[in-house]
Amino acid sequence: MEKKRSFFNLEETLKQAVKTFSVLDPAEVATCAEVELGKDEKTLKVPFIGQSFFVSHPDGKVKTTEGEEASIYLAIIILHYLSTADGKPLTGRWIAYRHLPGGDIYIDPFQKRAVTPFLKTFGDRPNDFQKAAEALGGHRLEISGISMVVPVLPRVPLCFTIWPGDDELPTAANILFDEAAPSYLPTEDYAHLPAIVNGTMKGKV
Repeated sequence: MEKKRSFFNLEETLKQAVKTFSVLDPAEVATCAEVELGKDEKTLKVPFIGQSFFVSHPDGKVKTTEGEEASIYLAIIILHYLSTADGKPLTGRWIAYRHLPGGDIYIDPFQKRAVTPFLKTFGDRPNDFQKAAEALGGHRLEISGISMVVPVLPRVPLCFTIWPGDDELPTAANILFDEAAPSYLPTEDYAHLPAIVNGTMKGKV
């Protein structure tokens, strides 16, 4: 009987992520991804949503500061970040998901897995949203609606926005990305990443 694979074939995705990461130069990765390289020149310390993870080269093992293995989901995103990062400076210009490369292909998963859960969690609790974002090192962005920029990875900020509803319009939400986002993660990962951030914010209020 064929071995049953996990949701979205995560084992194979992780295997490929490790393979890609294993042939890279750790020092170059550290510079491009803006992460710390250990004295052994093989261990990378990666800040991720208020936590730190250690990634060993070349085996691609991702562990917490307590030495526990990260979930396969987080390990994939962290390895993708380290392998994709090219060092391009952030622009401070925010774009919608559909403007990411191939974003139109993943727009439905992005809405279902990212925007809708965020709206359900904080749509009627904008004050809690701001407090939760601030607890993760976020700051207010003075654009339309209530917008908070949350630092997720060193060069991956996400901008969460809520537009409170009124008698004529329902509450709405969106999540924006720095124009340099394609230089740091594949577009598909950006359909999943906000859900992880949203879940972390829920735990802060």
